[in-house]
Formats: sequence, C-alpha cells, structure tokens
Amino acid sequence: MSWFFLGGTRAGGSDITLSPLTTSGPIFLAGGAPWRWKGVSAFPLAAMFGLGQDIDPFLEAFAGFNLLRCFDYVTWPGTGWESPGADAWIEFLRYVGARGFYAENVLLTDDDPRRIEPAKRLVQALAAARPKNLLPEIGNEPTTHKSIDTRALKSVLAASGFLYSSGDYENSTRFFGLFLTAHTPRDGEWPRKAHDLLEYHNGGGPSAPSDPAHKVPIVADEPMRPDQAGFNVQDYRAYFGTCALLGAGATFHYEGGKFGRLPTADEARCASAALEGLNAFPADAPKGGYRRIDEQGGSLRTYAVGNSMVRVRPLTTAAPESGWTAIDSDGILWRR
Repeated sequence: MSWFFLGGTRAGGSDITLSPLTTSGPIFLAGGAPWRWKGVSAFPLAAMFGLGQDIDPFLEAFAGFNLLRCFDYVTWPGTGWESPGADAWIEFLRYVGARGFYAENVLLTDDDPRRIEPAKRLVQALAAARPKNLLPEIGNEPTTHKSIDTRALKSVLAASGFLYSSGDYENSTRFFGLFLTAHTPRDGEWPRKAHDLLEYHNGGGPSAPSDPAHKVPIVADEPMRPDQAGFNVQDYRAYFGTCALLGAGATFHYEGGKFGRLPTADEARCASAALEGLNAFPADAPKGGYRRIDEQGGSLRTYAVGNSMVRVRPLTTAAPESGWTAIDSDGILWRR
C-alpha cells in the first residue's frame, strides 16, 4: 500500500452545522433551502483519516466545494486500501462535516461477492450513528468492465434513512435510489454532454429514446479529468455551469483525487473554473423552463433555463439574444 502523505497535524474545525439533505424534483434541499452538489474526487480520504493522516491541506485546497467523493476500499495493486471501518467513518464524517463537507461513500468498487456482507454491516452501523452529511452510493460504475450486484444492498440502504444512489447509470433501467450519479462521456465534445443530466431526469435518453425518466436529482459524478481534457478552463466552466443549470451539480474529478493528492497548478485552475460554473446560478435554477438556443455554429451548444444560460465553446463573447448579461469574460455563463 502506498500513500501520498499530506503531513502536519489536525487543526480545529469551524464547527459548521450541516442539515440533512432532502430532494425536491431535480434539486437537493438543505434545511429546506435549495442546495447544489459541488463535489471533488477524494477516493482514499476517509481511509487516510482512519490511518491518522492529516487531511486538512486537501480540504483547504478545495475550499468552496461542499462534498467529498470517497471509496470505502479499492483493490488497485500497490495503491489500494481496505475500509477504515464504521468507527473511523463516523469520526471522519464528523470531522469533515464541521468543515462544511458532505461525503459520498462508494460502498462497492468491484464485483467480489465477499464485499457485500461487510458493506451491509457498515451501512447498518452508520445508520445507527445517523450522521447528517453522508450520501451512500452502492457501486462505482457497476456494469463498466464488471458486474456489481447493487440490488444486494437495496434493502439495507432503503432502511437506512440516508439519501442514496445505486450508482447505476450505464443502463439506467437498473437504477434505484433517491439521486442518480451519472458518468457522462469523456470524448472530444465532453462539455456539451452535461446535457445528459436533463435526459436522465426527463427520460428519452441519453442512451436510447426508450430510457425511463428518473424524477430525482441527477449529478455528474466522474467527468473528464483535466489531464485528459488538455487543462481547458473554459470547458470546465461550461461543463460545470451546464451541470448546475440542467442537473443537481457535479463532482470535479482529477488524477490526484484518486490517491488523495493535492491538485497541481493546472488542475487547480480547472477546479476553480468548475466552481465558477457551479456557483453561477441559483441552486433552484434547474426548476425553470428549458430551451436550447441554436447559434447556427456560433457555439458547440447553448442551453438556457429561465433567466440563466450557458454557451459551450462560443466563438464570440457576444450574447446570442438581447437582454443577457455576461457573468464571465469568455461569454460562457450568462444571466438576465
């Protein structure tokens, strides 16, 4: 097992009180107020915390984000880890909650059936402790190069009282839960694929016209990494702005996040652009009326919901219609 050691000692928290999340159609609510998912990949962070490592530099590097996506265990050769256990998870949730973070615990990361019973026991122990800031996800990419039996944990999650997701999205007919975590395509036009969140919610896509509607908040949970996307900050602003407009938010995913490493300078710039997109619009914006604006080649895509608009890869900084005010200097995020 190898770790990226962050060093230092644990500092005192700011004692932030987080409200349990609920849902309202396409969005989350915290204490009855609209809340947007602003996540970051932090796969081993709970395990690192359980080993006594200092996670404060990581949390400080992502100030402004509000959710940590953690894996309970990983079997990668040389860099994997085992579950820190219920007690460590409970203390981790308390610690990061005092610093303003919710946490997504991905319970199953492979399809080894021997992992199912320990996952059930972990959920039961966490449910007994009732942390306010936990959102379990049963499986990571359940049918991508594996076959995770997400339904094996359905009854224990349904009884837990947590907002949870099965993790199924590849074939969305398999999905169950109270929010859906989608991994949108990582291709040359990846920023416009944030539109998939709207299709998951409304039905008729993104995989086939027969796809059912999932009337829950939809989150983009593992989009293109900056090293895969050429560190293009404009694309990150557009993608995450679209996720804020057409879905319930998104998770910033980067190579170092898989190992608990701090972001590089280039990754940090992309994270900052992602946060700009996530913060650009009111958290209840997805409840407005949607339309697509055809710029006749002036952008890759332009999406508008109510009084908010995102232009993906615009060719100019000029608004496609009158009455819009730019939020950023690149002509990507707009309001009126």
